Amino acid sequence: MKNLPPLRSLVAFEAAARRLSFAQAADELHVTPGAVGQLIHKLEEWLGVKLFYREVRKVSLTEAGAAYFGRISTALGQISHASTVLKQRRHNEVRISMPPSFARKWFVPRMARFMDLYPDIALHIDTSAVLVDFDKEPTDIVIRHFKAQESSKLDIELLFLDELRVYCSQKYCEKLELKQPQNFAKATLLATTINPHWVRWLLQFTKLSDREIREIPTINFDASHLAVDTAKRHQGVVLTTAPLVEHEIESGELIEPFEGRLPVDEGYFLVGPKGSFALGGAVESLRVWLRQECRASH
Repeated sequence: MKNLPPLRSLVAFEAAARRLSFAQAADELHVTPGAVGQLIHKLEEWLGVKLFYREVRKVSLTEAGAAYFGRISTALGQISHASTVLKQRRHNEVRISMPPSFARKWFVPRMARFMDLYPDIALHIDTSAVLVDFDKEPTDIVIRHFKAQESSKLDIELLFLDELRVYCSQKYCEKLELKQPQNFAKATLLATTINPHWVRWLLQFTKLSDREIREIPTINFDASHLAVDTAKRHQGVVLTTAPLVEHEIESGELIEPFEGRLPVDEGYFLVGPKGSFALGGAVESLRVWLRQECRASH
């Protein structure tokens, strides 16, 4: 490509600008401070702009240097991430991040099936619901829960949308005589941050008034699996999506006392850097498997 500055000088400049130290940049790059200074001087000559103010034992960015650093640091981060991703794909590794409840209730019970199909692929699983900066973190793909959306910077693929249902233990159902939705006025509601839709469900499927709904005892959880575990222990009714309680339904630990099902425009999505879904390799194998498993469970 034409009009590219000296790439070694760019790397030296990025390290020095990030650390505001030629000596620390030299340690990071395994060269001498003098070599860093020469590389940056070469870049300044190529650009025709002074990038650093040089003082005794101290350097600081010029206005032009600060602006330039802001532009090239993002680009170099993208190059670093893309290189890491390709290197991991070559070694049949996939780094995936997903919410803790999804990992515990849906992914982990199925993981052995993936490993049987792809024994040579090494999975690295991070359980987190926070946003991921693909330019700065060594993560290939993530599973996140949010409303359906499109992005010009990310590949986004729907795994499944939520259809919220009510679950409780058989013992709890019998104890409170939950024979119809109207009886929920005497129950304890187990609410989750991810699906805070109890009011909508009660307004749609019961004749309870706003005041009666507000008076129902409610326990709020920041993780769905905690709400599910509480329901298993006969302490309330939980509103959640079916894939997160598959095991409990099969084992009889939870039942669905009523077929009051509330569709919402939220769900679990597979997310990766833009264009990453077309690169193939181990990530594509995991992506296809996830899609198939989600279809099979719905």
